[in-house]
Amino acid sequence: MNHASARIHRPLAFLVGVATLLGSPAPAAEPAVPHDVAALIEKHVGWLGGWEALGAVRDLTLAGTIRVSGLSGPLAVRTRRDGKQRTEVDLKVMKGVEALAGGGGWEQNASGQVEEMGHDKAASERRALDRTFGRHFRGDGVITSLASREEKGGRAWTVVRFSYPDGDTYDLLVDPETGESTWSRSVADGRTTWTKLSDFRVVNGLRFPFRQETEGETARQAQTVSWEKVTVNAGLDDDLFARPSTGASVVRLPSGRNATEWLAVDLYQKRWVYLRGEVNGVATDIVLDSGAGMTVLDSALAKKLGLRVEGELEARGTGGNVGAGIVSGVTVKLAGMEIGPLSAAVIDLAGVGKRVGRPLPLILGKELFHALVVDLDYPGSRIRFLDAATFRYDGPGRKLDLIPAEDGHKSLKLAIEGGEPVVVGLDTGQGGALSVYRHYADERGFLSGRPVSERRSGGVGGATTMKVATLRSVTIAGYELRNVPSAFQASDVRGAFDTKRQEGNLGAGVLSRFRVVFDYSRSCLWLEPGPALGAPFPKDKSGLALQWAEGVLTVEFVAPASPAAEAGWKEGERLAALDGKPAGEDWWKTFTGWAEAKAGTEVRLTLADGTERKLVLKEYY
Repeated sequence: MNHASARIHRPLAFLVGVATLLGSPAPAAEPAVPHDVAALIEKHVGWLGGWEALGAVRDLTLAGTIRVSGLSGPLAVRTRRDGKQRTEVDLKVMKGVEALAGGGGWEQNASGQVEEMGHDKAASERRALDRTFGRHFRGDGVITSLASREEKGGRAWTVVRFSYPDGDTYDLLVDPETGESTWSRSVADGRTTWTKLSDFRVVNGLRFPFRQETEGETARQAQTVSWEKVTVNAGLDDDLFARPSTGASVVRLPSGRNATEWLAVDLYQKRWVYLRGEVNGVATDIVLDSGAGMTVLDSALAKKLGLRVEGELEARGTGGNVGAGIVSGVTVKLAGMEIGPLSAAVIDLAGVGKRVGRPLPLILGKELFHALVVDLDYPGSRIRFLDAATFRYDGPGRKLDLIPAEDGHKSLKLAIEGGEPVVVGLDTGQGGALSVYRHYADERGFLSGRPVSERRSGGVGGATTMKVATLRSVTIAGYELRNVPSAFQASDVRGAFDTKRQEGNLGAGVLSRFRVVFDYSRSCLWLEPGPALGAPFPKDKSGLALQWAEGVLTVEFVAPASPAAEAGWKEGERLAALDGKPAGEDWWKTFTGWAEAKAGTEVRLTLADGTERKLVLKEYY
């Protein structure tokens, strides 16, 4: 259940804009707003400049500077009352554009590719835009209430709370005597953001803050925006918000061809897709990971390449959050293609490599999937890449629609044990079959009435202990898979899996049963079942989690209720041989061979001091 992916926290993610400043010409005291709340909103609007001045605002243009994660650069926001918005940032080492238009939105990522904005993010951005023009003051789409009095910044405030149907909240802290407000709090998907407004100046009769400081849950998420110019009713054309027909072309296929040859895949532990290529002229292993929000370099490789690392953004991994530096000018050569130049994250992946059992010098992320059709034949251990414009699928597989998710990721729907279809992330970098998130596991009671154990897993952000159990069935694209070993999110980890926006994460343990054609350009997958589609899923029957590091094979974890636990194995014990074969870097081949053998099989394990122990395998979850 190890996981290699990282989701990079982009610098615009916490930008609140001017949510507390602009209102609506309609009176605040609508029936949907309780009288006591309406009275306080009325006082607040008066402090801002009054309903008439607020209602006259049709559009707003802001230009200034953003400072975030050790980076700084120009920031521009253009927003219209009719629901259109465009935000641009240039931090030199990475640039970005986000826009809302019509019913959805689009983004231009750090490498210049244009992506559809994730549905959940677009909904969240639209809420913020609605607040910019005061629709929350009327109770549109929210429930308004007064929360308890609260102290912030050395002052006492009355909290006006706006509650959304999915559980997100937005709190406006208001002085009940004057209507002044300099603090707001947003809770989205369980994560809290504070915003402080200051340096107020009058623009077109409105009180406007020219400084905005935002605090997230870690220091790396903090950012400061200083507005230098604010213009009301400049007149903003529709073209500003239209999605570009094309973005940056970051992949070049071999000259005169619309597809590569088939390339052999080193399917490490039958799960992770390892390829061989070059980065900036240096030969290296490359891990292909659809769950990586951007390409990631191990810090050791970045140093070897002489790349200058700038800033420290937030990388949200399955084991928690870590810092990620940014580099530009990364070019990858693979299968005769040239990929780049890319902006890439730099993270110390040494710990992840130890848990996986093999170094991860370069994780090639979503950029490749957005640029080309990726034809990954897991059963045949081969891959090829095709031009999306000329590709036409004509195979026997079934089509599965993809759903735009956060920062260019993709999700899909599947059903678990006959339930309604639910949304899960698509993640070739997740080595397990399926991870189920806590809120959905609790809702369905998956961990009741069946054998449950634990497993040490994790990736970027560190290791974590997850519950493991076997689900009776998982149905994807009409294919029913039986007795699927699955992991269940731990309750104390604030990483990428700590979300209610999805119900789980689909990994290579399921995907590897298919030839998978990833066609992001048409928002779909094609799944062709391999010969082992209906075969029993491999399950560890020993309870030992081993780690090879510095020439030593060590017991990293002993699963509760497993044969290893019953035999008294302890973490930290060292092994010299597995079933008679000396331990080495390829230990996992021997280990997998016997650990997943038939229940009742007896194996011999030799400790470093020469002591031999016997272990009888059994199914324990």
